[in-house]
Amino acid sequence: MFQHLLVPLDGSALAECVLPPVRALAARLGAAVTLLHVLERNAPAQVHGDRHLAAAAEARAYLDAVAAGLGQEGVRASVHVHEVAEGRVARSIADHAREFGCDLIVLATHGRGGVRGFFLGSIAQQVAGSGAAPVFLVHPDAVPDPLCCRHLTVPLDGAPDHERCLPVAIGLARAFGASLHLVTVVPRRSDLTAEEAAAGRLLPASTQLRLEVRRQEAARYLADLRRRLEPEGVPVTVEVRRGEPAAQILAALRAAGTDLVVFGTHATKGWEAFWAGSVTPRVLPQWRRPALLVPV
Repeated sequence: MFQHLLVPLDGSALAECVLPPVRALAARLGAAVTLLHVLERNAPAQVHGDRHLAAAAEARAYLDAVAAGLGQEGVRASVHVHEVAEGRVARSIADHAREFGCDLIVLATHGRGGVRGFFLGSIAQQVAGSGAAPVFLVHPDAVPDPLCCRHLTVPLDGAPDHERCLPVAIGLARAFGASLHLVTVVPRRSDLTAEEAAAGRLLPASTQLRLEVRRQEAARYLADLRRRLEPEGVPVTVEVRRGEPAAQILAALRAAGTDLVVFGTHATKGWEAFWAGSVTPRVLPQWRRPALLVPV
């Protein structure tokens, strides 16, 4: 399980929203924490309404104060200031995760309305797309304090590589005494892509039958996966939904009372690949609770 958390902070109150989850994760997992600030080239005077940390000494004093606060709560925290001004902060965060051997990066999202404000173009998105380490995202408008992890949900699409996020989800569920809910979505005819829909109009009965077969295959897949996970000692439930994938995953998260959603993401080819054809970026802007993105 995670043993070394990297926590990038820019000095803003918004970024500090990650601290309650960091405390809970470090306590439950016995993990060490490294607080990081990357000096930014041509940094703006303010970030998220707070003064931007533009000097190394100022940044170090700030991180030391945060580390001292964590230390008073029993968290082992060290600090690092990257003093060479960077033009690409996200890449520097990913590089530090690799250099320090961090196995989890904890980040706040922007927390503004809409897709662009919440995730698109953000540092969090680019770090997640780097594939350097799993990324734990915290929404500043709904900070869990303390972190509640009673119910974890993992959306799956049936691809074997996505199952590589399951050991992480199992580990967290075991550490927090949580249950695990596995969900997959099979579209209806009205949810098919334009190309699939065109074929469906020519052969509606065949298309309907094919989708029903996919539903049955999905149900067998999840039932088999639940049997394989039984020896892990974590309660596992499964669910097949029908409809538009992103909307149904969101509905499943809410219906299951999900505290943390765990996504397997194809991030190793860069953040553009992370976005391509994935439902994850369509779910995240509408999800206010924590999310864990695991490169697969």
